[in-house]
Amino acid sequence: MAQIPVSADESELAKSTEADGVQTASGTGGAFGLKGFGWAIFEWARNPYYNVIVIYVFATYFSQVIMGGGAEGQAAVARVVEIAGYIMAISAPILGIIVDKGGSKKGFVFAALLILGLCAMGLGWVKPGVDNVVVYGMTLMVIGYCSYTVCELLHNAMLPAAGAPKALPMISGLGLFMGNIAGVLMLIGLLLANEFMPMFKDIPGGVGSISGPVVAIWLAVFIAPFFLFLPDHKGAMGSWSKAVAHTFTPPSLRLWGGPPVLNILWSLPMNVFVFIVKKFKESPQVMKFLLARMIYADGIAVLLVLGGVYVAGVLQWSQSEVLVYGITGSLIGAVGGLVGGKLDGWFGPKRALIIELTAICIILTIQISVTQETILFGLIPAGHEVWTGLGTGFFTSLADIFYFLMIVPAAIAIVACISSSRYMLVHISPPEKIGEFFGFYAMAGSVTVWMGPLLVRVMTEHFNDQRMGFSFVGLLFLIGLLVLLTVKADKTPEHMKTAT
Repeated sequence: MAQIPVSADESELAKSTEADGVQTASGTGGAFGLKGFGWAIFEWARNPYYNVIVIYVFATYFSQVIMGGGAEGQAAVARVVEIAGYIMAISAPILGIIVDKGGSKKGFVFAALLILGLCAMGLGWVKPGVDNVVVYGMTLMVIGYCSYTVCELLHNAMLPAAGAPKALPMISGLGLFMGNIAGVLMLIGLLLANEFMPMFKDIPGGVGSISGPVVAIWLAVFIAPFFLFLPDHKGAMGSWSKAVAHTFTPPSLRLWGGPPVLNILWSLPMNVFVFIVKKFKESPQVMKFLLARMIYADGIAVLLVLGGVYVAGVLQWSQSEVLVYGITGSLIGAVGGLVGGKLDGWFGPKRALIIELTAICIILTIQISVTQETILFGLIPAGHEVWTGLGTGFFTSLADIFYFLMIVPAAIAIVACISSSRYMLVHISPPEKIGEFFGFYAMAGSVTVWMGPLLVRVMTEHFNDQRMGFSFVGLLFLIGLLVLLTVKADKTPEHMKTAT
């Protein structure tokens, strides 16, 4: 995301950057070359943290075992994401601008991954009876979540170096696929350990207590190809010191004669504001789409982050049942990417997103209607046992089975929405700016990540009811859908216009 040249100082800086031989152009190669593979395998190494820690295993363990479950447990996990969201809302726009201009990124990626791995390892000591365990656990979860988001921002900023511009959507999809499969394998391994290793039978929360260290080891083992195969990608200025100085005190926004601290306090928010306003003027449809996506993506994040916590509290599912639920959702989610691609081809990405967001709203309403005793808001009694779960004791009531089956359309709709969102960006973005907007795409997803968890936490605490708190997520999808309806998307993609 290049900043506007606004003075002779910046013009000279650009010339010196070119003279230094800084490589800022797009990469070369196809989706399945070594560079593309190096970019995609990052997701394979990192994504299990999200599946295992944030969604299905550790978050459920923390909510049920450490916090005692119920509305209090759901509110605690929501608060973790909310606090991390506040931090990233302040830092992500600034970091995004600096990253786009700065120098080599691999060193900062390594630092962020190191913090992420240490936080995951530290979660192994979050156990009942440990002094200040709630504060300790929530602190590690907040730092880990922020590190995960920073890794994502840096990783997305390196996408232009992973291949030729026309291969970037496929490389992006390959990363999503590999991350999804890695998460499934990790969940299957933890499920087998939870069911067949006697040592976990007598531990509260089962494998939840060791899930953090397992994720840390996985990350350490599989991250090497990213550093070996993917070339580093420098920003427009090629230097972190120049990028930081320019972001905090750009020449056009300095207060003449003002002290340095005042200059920073004034110019930093103004720099971000000017940057965003310029983008809205240059590409209003792209920016309106990013605004819509920022809102409904926050809703998707809440469904993912609190999905396991919700079923463990409302339906009283065991750790193993939550794992089976997560594995099924992840596997079905792979189909969602194909569905999204088909809908994009049939209707175009905008109409596909309208269909997918509408489906998510309907599915969420049906899910909220389920309790341990009834489905469809009390219309159908469903608390009775209808089978033994093939001897496992899993999902034995009609309510359990009904909610479990809802993961099929839910996972398809959510992943299809993610897939269509990425293609929508490619569809409406000028091809020469696709790398820039992919960086903005990642940054925009971090700015309001606090909004959904805050909404759920406040409503959960207000009503002291998990279902009521969770139901307000639907507002994010409705608002995002309304903003999306204002976006104009031509039938012909922007890159095809250029080609013709």
